[in-house]
Amino acid sequence: MKKTIKRLISLVAAVCLLLPSVVYARHGDGGYEGGISSGEAPGKTQYEYQEVCFLSGEPVVLTGTLTVKKTIKQNTISTTYTYELQNIDKSASLRRTLTHRSILTEKDNGQIIEEVYLTGRPSETVRIGNTTYTLSSYDFTKSSLLDPNPAIHYFAGNLWGKKIYRASGGNVSSGTVIVEVTGNYYGYDQYWGNTEVQTLKYLIQSQLRKGNIIDRWGGTADVVISASTSQELKYIKNEPEVMSFEGGYLLEQKNSSIMEYDCRLPEFDSSGISTGKMIRTQDSLKIESFPVQKRLPVPQLNHLRGHPQEEYINKLFSLEVFKGNGSKFNPSSYMTRAEFTAALVEAAKEVPSDLTDAKGTQSVLNASSAARTPATATARYTALRGRKTEPEVVSPFLDVSVDDIYFSQIESAYKRGLVTGVLGNIFKPNEYITVAEALTAFINALGLENLAPNPVPVTTFRDNDEIPLYARKAVYVAEKTGIIEGDKNGYLRPNSELTKGQAAQLLSRFIDYMRQDIRRDFREHIVNYY
Repeated sequence: MKKTIKRLISLVAAVCLLLPSVVYARHGDGGYEGGISSGEAPGKTQYEYQEVCFLSGEPVVLTGTLTVKKTIKQNTISTTYTYELQNIDKSASLRRTLTHRSILTEKDNGQIIEEVYLTGRPSETVRIGNTTYTLSSYDFTKSSLLDPNPAIHYFAGNLWGKKIYRASGGNVSSGTVIVEVTGNYYGYDQYWGNTEVQTLKYLIQSQLRKGNIIDRWGGTADVVISASTSQELKYIKNEPEVMSFEGGYLLEQKNSSIMEYDCRLPEFDSSGISTGKMIRTQDSLKIESFPVQKRLPVPQLNHLRGHPQEEYINKLFSLEVFKGNGSKFNPSSYMTRAEFTAALVEAAKEVPSDLTDAKGTQSVLNASSAARTPATATARYTALRGRKTEPEVVSPFLDVSVDDIYFSQIESAYKRGLVTGVLGNIFKPNEYITVAEALTAFINALGLENLAPNPVPVTTFRDNDEIPLYARKAVYVAEKTGIIEGDKNGYLRPNSELTKGQAAQLLSRFIDYMRQDIRRDFREHIVNYY
C-alpha cells in the first residue's frame, strides 16, 4: 500500500510523560558508551546506569547515574550525557560529560538519515586504584537509517569511536591507553513497546611506563546490549466477592536492559606487568526499572459469559480499542469495514510524539502529524514546520461523509497507509470486512510486506489458491509471524466475512504481537535472553 503522508519519527526519550501507560522510546537512552540504563520514567532525566571499564586490563563494573538532557531546533537534536559512576571494591570512579549533535535529513521515500557527531570538548576521568586515566582526545561518529511505517518505526545504524587516555599515578609514571570501538545497532519504536540492540567490539591498546619498564599490551572485548520497554496486560480478579465487578485488567509498563560482555585481557604479574597470557572473562549485567501501572476500565459484558471470544472482547473494551456500550455488543454480528477501521486505528496507534523545540514550537515532518494526541515525550527525528491554518476538511472517499461517526478514524487510517479504498476513492464503509482485508491492514501497519518472497508467495493453508492476489504477501507474513493460524482442518477461509467476535480475536492477537512477539524476535537473534 502506498504511503500518502510522511511519518513523524519518534525514537528517543525527551522531556515529560503525560500518560503513565504509554511506552517510552528506548533509542539512545543509555548512551553509546557501552553501558545500560534503567530507561525513561515519568518526570525523570537521571537514570540508574552500569558500564564495564577495560582500561586497567581487567573488567571493572561501574555503577551510578546517567543524566540525559536534550534540546531540539529544526532538524538538529543536541543530547548531553553526564555519567557519575563508581566501584567501591575496586577503588574506582568515572566522571564523563559529552554532547552529541544529531543532524537529520529526510529523503524522498520518507526515510530519515541521522548523522551524529561530538560537539564541544568531551571530558572523562577514570580512576582505578591509584591510577588515573584522563581523556585527551575522542573521535566519534554514528549514522542511522530510520524507516517510519504506519504503526512502527524501524532503525539500524553503525558507530565508530576512538578514545586516547593519558595515564598516571600509582606505579604508572606516564603513558597512554587507546580504546577503539566499532558497532552496529538495531531497533524499533511503537506504541506498545520498543527495543534497541547494540553489538560493540572494543580494541584496547595500552603502553604505560611502570618504573623502568614500558609495559605494552592489547586486549579485546565484545559487548552486546539489549534495552526494551514493554507493556504487560494482566487480569486481576477481585478477592472480595461482594463487588459490582469481578475484576479488571492492569496495564504494566516495564523497562529492561541487559548487557553481555566477553573480553580477552592480559594476565599481570605481582609487579603489575603484563605477561604473555591472555585471560578470557564472560559475564552479564541487568537493570530493570520500577513498573508503571494503570488500571483499565471494566466493560459491562455480563451477557457474554462463557462465550468463546469473551476474553478477547473484554480485553479490547478495556483497552478502548472497542468503544461504546459493551452491553450491546453482539459477537455474532458481522463487522463493517468502517467499524474495523475504527478499531484498527486504536490497536495500531501512531508512534507517540510530543517533543518541542527550544522555542516551544512542535517539530514535525509533516504538518498533518502535529494534531496527534500528545501521549509521551519520545520524539526523536523531527523537522520544524511553522503553524498553518487548518485547511477545509475533505473526505478521501466519495462514500464517506465528513459527518460520518467513523470519519476521523477512516481519514486517519487512510492518511497513515493502514487502509485504502475498494475501488479508488470508494471505501464501502458499510460492507463487511473479510479475513484477507483485515490481515492486509495488519501487515500494512507493521510495514513487513517485504518479508514475503516474490513474485507470488505460497502459504501452507489448504485454501491458499483462494487468497486474493492483493493479499497474498500480507497473508504469507501474517502466517510467518504467527498473527494468523488456520482452523483445525488447515483452512484460512480468506474471503469469509468476520464476525465481531472473530475480529476481536484477530485484533487481540495483533496487539499481542506488537507487545511481545516482535521484541522476542529482535532479542533472541542477538542476545540469549527473552
